[in-house]
Formats: sequence, structure tokens, C-alpha cells
Amino acid sequence: MESLERALILRGKKEFKKSNQLLMDLAKQNPEDAVIQYQCAWSLDILGLEVKAVPHYEAALKLGLPDEDAKGAYLGLGSTYRTIGEYEKSNGHWKRGWQSFLRIGLYWYSGPCHFIIWADMI
Repeated sequence: MESLERALILRGKKEFKKSNQLLMDLAKQNPEDAVIQYQCAWSLDILGLEVKAVPHYEAALKLGLPDEDAKGAYLGLGSTYRTIGEYEKSNGHWKRGWQSFLRIGLYWYSGPCHFIIWADMI
């Protein structure tokens, strides 16, 4: 998966647009690859294209991700929904992530405010 590695290297160098272009192409060519869908969603989020990121996060979670990526996808999708004002959907995805990975704690205060506590950090 040389192209995926290249896209991640570009992202690491903060060449976000180039990385995103490569990931968008990979996502079209590999619609059943959960990791590519997740990385594509992440790249769209970085560019402030949250609405476009949603279907890629959802596809990645539906297709099945390795645990570490799934944690990031639940957190990313929940955060993206919060950013675009979809608070109920945001809360639902964070709860699903919390239920799937008990190391994630979610606390809601007023409105969109949230705190995530990773038990590994405590």
C-alpha cells in the first residue's frame, strides 16, 4: 500500500492538500478498505471539510477497523458531528465508541462542550 504510506508522509509534512488528493483517489479506488476510508475522513477534517468527511468515517466504521483506528474514527466522527452542529449524532457516536472501548470516558456538560478522558492517561 505504497500510496497510503505516501499520503501519510505528506500529511506528516503538513502537505495536507496533496495528502488529501491522494487519499481521495485511494478511497475511490478502494471503497471497501476501512483504513483508507478512515484516513481519507481524517484528511478532509484537517482541511475543514467536515461535511465531506462524514461518509468516509461512517464507511470506515461500517467496514471494520483495527481497534486503534476505530477509537480514532469514533472520536473523529463524534467531533465532526459536533463541529457541524449535529449534537445528537455526535453524542450517539461518542456513546458507541465508549461502549465499544471502555477506556474512553465521555462527559457532557452544557451544549457542545465535552471532555474525553482516556483511561490509559490516568
